[in-house]
Amino acid sequence: METIYEVSRIKQVIIEVKDRRFEKRVCNPWDVKDVAHHFIADDDREVFLVICLNTRNDVIAVHRSHIGTLATAAVSPREIFKACILNNARSLIVAHNHRRRDMFLFY
Repeated sequence: METIYEVSRIKQVIIEVKDRRFEKRVCNPWDVKDVAHHFIADDDREVFLVICLNTRNDVIAVHRSHIGTLATAAVSPREIFKACILNNARSLIVAHNHRRRDMFLFY
């Protein structure tokens, strides 16, 4: 029997979007709340957000790591760190919403 090999090519495309709202540095929990609120406040399901920061605490990427159901969001550390590594982040902040639109910050 002959062995068949498959070669896959994966390409990562980075699209830079300049949004004046996030050009400032993240200095306190209220700045984080503003960023998270912009991305997940109106979602009808639970969302786990990863905010990647550079050495100056500028937001360099925001990643919806997990989208759950009405009541749960299963989170995998692998996906969280993957987003940070691919964006060369120095640090990360995670945020989570509840479908009733309450936002909780833990720091």
